[in-house]
Amino acid sequence: MIRAVLFDFYDTLAHVRGDAVLAARREIARRAGLDEAAMAALWRDTAAERMLGTMGTLEQQIDTLLRQLGRVVPASQLRELAAIDLRAWTDGVVLYPDARPALETLKARGYRLGVLSNCSCQAGQAIETSGLADLFDTMALSFRLGLAKPQPEIYLHACAALGVAPTETVFVADGAFGELDAARALGIVAVLIEQPHQSRAYGASAQWDYRVDSLAAVPPLIDDVARQVSRPEGR
Repeated sequence: MIRAVLFDFYDTLAHVRGDAVLAARREIARRAGLDEAAMAALWRDTAAERMLGTMGTLEQQIDTLLRQLGRVVPASQLRELAAIDLRAWTDGVVLYPDARPALETLKARGYRLGVLSNCSCQAGQAIETSGLADLFDTMALSFRLGLAKPQPEIYLHACAALGVAPTETVFVADGAFGELDAARALGIVAVLIEQPHQSRAYGASAQWDYRVDSLAAVPPLIDDVARQVSRPEGR
């Protein structure tokens, strides 16, 4: 039977105003007296490390980037620069209109819910302050766990936190990082969601079980999948 639904966050439950984040990072470079293009390149080159949490706090991340470009600034300025980046993320998250209604419907029907996201600490904080946190039974955030999709361990961690087996779980995502392929390999039912404003910046998945074009379509699909797998001839 299906007992839980995991959701990717970015480009699934919400999208980000990327222009706002990029503008904030240009402002950080200007305030630090550095070349904007060089700083932008370092943000891009360290994405994987920041998602795994290996570069420390946001202040430590920025300090590392500045030092790589030959700049050392006092702790007070690091806090100021970090606040600029964090504010861009928290202000830049835009929930899809049907995100909360879809989650509330699933919750009311008894499904356990979780977020499974590859995110830096600032992107993770934006998830926690997005207005959806009260609906989730667990949040598996890569920067906290030191694990990232498509590593099987992060899916298994999320399932364990929800108290369910992978085969009792559905994962809804835009497909970045090959995340749906990895989910299917564990026996998780994989649902591709394609909707406006998705960035497509982190690749795609090759395989999935179902496709939807809105979050409103997810609850009826989950119920249908649950009925199918509960029958002997089901998936």
